[in-house]
Amino acid sequence: MYSKKRKVNYGRIILLVLLLAAVIILISTLFRKNEYISAIDEVLQGNIEEVSGSISSISDVDITVYSNKGIRYTNQHEDIKKIKSFDGTNPENTEKTEKIKQLFRSLYKSKKATLVEDLPLKKNGYYWIDADFIVKDEKLFFGDTEEFNFDLYYDIETRNIYIKQKYYSEFSTKNNELKLQGYEATDEFVKLIDELIKAE
Repeated sequence: MYSKKRKVNYGRIILLVLLLAAVIILISTLFRKNEYISAIDEVLQGNIEEVSGSISSISDVDITVYSNKGIRYTNQHEDIKKIKSFDGTNPENTEKTEKIKQLFRSLYKSKKATLVEDLPLKKNGYYWIDADFIVKDEKLFFGDTEEFNFDLYYDIETRNIYIKQKYYSEFSTKNNELKLQGYEATDEFVKLIDELIKAE
């Protein structure tokens, strides 16, 4: 009596394992990108083509996304006083834009502080860094670019930094459900802020 050997199809097993791995990577990437600090990390590790934005003093932080007749808008902060602007297309701003990158990079060294729903009204109590990064995305066709907008709030009195918990597009109403994650400013961060504000 002979027993028939069953042939195992390793090709199908390998394909199944690869598909499962791809799904896990895709899901983890989506969750990771939604983390604000991870989105900052992704940009700083990427091929940055341009950095622009402004530094302002404000008394009230409002991260709500408003909608009026289909038009969405943000940043209804109180007592906005623009201190400095920076434009990566201007060669004279190269030093400023490099310091802005350093400023965001220094967040990696900051310890997490309080998670808050909003920040109290303070007369000229915060510096608001509004920074746009244009990054060349090698994954896109023809090396296309992707734009990221980051808002960072620095409490001058407590020396705490605040960023949103999650990263969504600037005009996404998902931002309305977010809290602000606090970080303790390092000496490096404080030094960079002072240099940027005083820079001519």
